[in-house]
Amino acid sequence: MRLSYLVVSCFVLLTGCTPAPSDIYEEYQRRLENVTLKNGILDNALTPLKFKHVKKPKSQVTLSVLELTRLDHCALMNIIAANNNQLGKVRVPSEQLKYAINFIVHAQHCLNHPETIDDTVKAKLATALEEKKSQLTKYFEQMVFNERELSKMLLLTSQEIALEDHQDPLTKALEALTTLTHLYTKIALSEPDYSQLEDPQLITDALATLNKNNSVSRLITSARKQISSNNLTTQWLNTIEPSKTFCQQNKNKKKAQILSNIFNKFYLSQLQGYQSKLTNMLREVSPLLFVLWRSEPQLSRRFNVESSDSYYQQLKHSAVQHVTWWQKFYKTCKIQP
Repeated sequence: MRLSYLVVSCFVLLTGCTPAPSDIYEEYQRRLENVTLKNGILDNALTPLKFKHVKKPKSQVTLSVLELTRLDHCALMNIIAANNNQLGKVRVPSEQLKYAINFIVHAQHCLNHPETIDDTVKAKLATALEEKKSQLTKYFEQMVFNERELSKMLLLTSQEIALEDHQDPLTKALEALTTLTHLYTKIALSEPDYSQLEDPQLITDALATLNKNNSVSRLITSARKQISSNNLTTQWLNTIEPSKTFCQQNKNKKKAQILSNIFNKFYLSQLQGYQSKLTNMLREVSPLLFVLWRSEPQLSRRFNVESSDSYYQQLKHSAVQHVTWWQKFYKTCKIQP
């Protein structure tokens, strides 16, 4: 960690760039170690989040070319034909979901059409319609976990939310995620009203927004780094007893004052406000991610803001625990922060 810190510090000096929050935290840790002459704060290494691969639902019901010709009065025929052409066979998961939604809507219209009179074809089409309805949730989950614009949100990224970042990028991501979660919520109902499903084109628009926006992956990575840094640093501080190390009776409190200055300069002045900003961002985005990843409990619980396992609660708790040690330090040493 110290070698990486030196490399980053040199880079910052050469380029004049603002250091990343994790670099500021590393400087905070290094200063604490230097004053206490006690090493042992571990590296802030994160492991990637795991997510599943969802296969495309298989259709057990097909309509022959002859049967389709008996439905040429319906828009459904063109929708099926487009899906069966060469491009349709290699459609990405979001396009497969849009096809499934279009099929459901137009198949119902076709069944209700006065010119749909062949009983055998009607029965087969009704069966195909029910099959698609039962598979719609799986089509959505396939998109969530396999579509690049969504799956990339789970990847670790080298870019963090910066100290001075504004809200605009996340606001745009929230709008796109809201569109998708509203759709998923309607699909997941026990008896959904398929006629009320949004225009499938909204799916493409939402993904287009997320394609150019990395704010969610940056937020998750940034929060995880701050949680880990808080926990590791607090664990290390808990091995130090202020009354025996810095605040012995009738002894000089110079070291204690230096430690206080470090805490003020790095944590109170920079990192505490930054972590508060991350907490607020997590409070906004977590409920949407909880819905999107609901079929993967080990993942979705990280975004259930009511759960102690959520990154939202972990970040708040780790910050409180960290400040608690410093409160003990100030009380013991009888100095002002």
